[in-house]
Amino acid sequence: MLSNFALQSKIAQAILHCDGCDLAPVLAKGTFDPLRRFNIYRNNMVASLTATLIAVFPVTLQLLGENYFRYIASVFIRNNPPQEARLVRYGSNFAHFLAGFEDTRPMSFIAETARLEWMIAEALDAPALPGCTLDQFDDGEAEAVPELFLQPSLRLFVCRWPALEIWSAHQAGGNTETLARLSRQPERIALWRSSESIRFLRLDARHFAFLHALKKRSSLEAAVGRVLARTPDFDLASAFGALFAEGLVARIRRRKLTTN
Repeated sequence: MLSNFALQSKIAQAILHCDGCDLAPVLAKGTFDPLRRFNIYRNNMVASLTATLIAVFPVTLQLLGENYFRYIASVFIRNNPPQEARLVRYGSNFAHFLAGFEDTRPMSFIAETARLEWMIAEALDAPALPGCTLDQFDDGEAEAVPELFLQPSLRLFVCRWPALEIWSAHQAGGNTETLARLSRQPERIALWRSSESIRFLRLDARHFAFLHALKKRSSLEAAVGRVLARTPDFDLASAFGALFAEGLVARIRRRKLTTN
């Protein structure tokens, strides 16, 4: 008799590879054909995961066409079974899969757009905390070193194609005809959740580096020093003000200076 783990592994492999013939000896017989019941379960699983991918990557679906998207999704699902119980977390490596898939590899803008869509899904699944104000920052003790904690939904994205332009053109009111003149052009994007919607900012390299350092939990002093060391003309005042104006600072913590 198979152990529970061996049985589960055998069923999982049969589901993913669409072959339930070897399961006949271990499936309980009942009123209905056990293989038929297995096929219904397998088809429902694939349909559910495909529906999840369609919901998360609607622009990617439009770029590929629904029929071809469903075909690619079926290949992806067979090779990338869910690793978490929450369906909302399924598809994290779909963009990477598209980048390496033989048919879509030459159209790298599709994988870039899928990466952006996954970051949007991640941001929508993260909490949106009340933003701190500049007044709250100024209220601190002069002897304390401030540390800024950014919104947990903030995502920073560097892409080789104008993925945000592609995504925007496929939204309500967008114009996909503008994409006929699309050319490869790097973009640096910040996106985060604001209530139930997503906010976007296009950033230059210096502003991106500043946000990236803060997001990696560098101290404000270290983040400023890192950017100014490379680009002394960086407009720190504008970047710092934008943090608070956009509600990107979720928490301010002050660390007392220690003296020997």
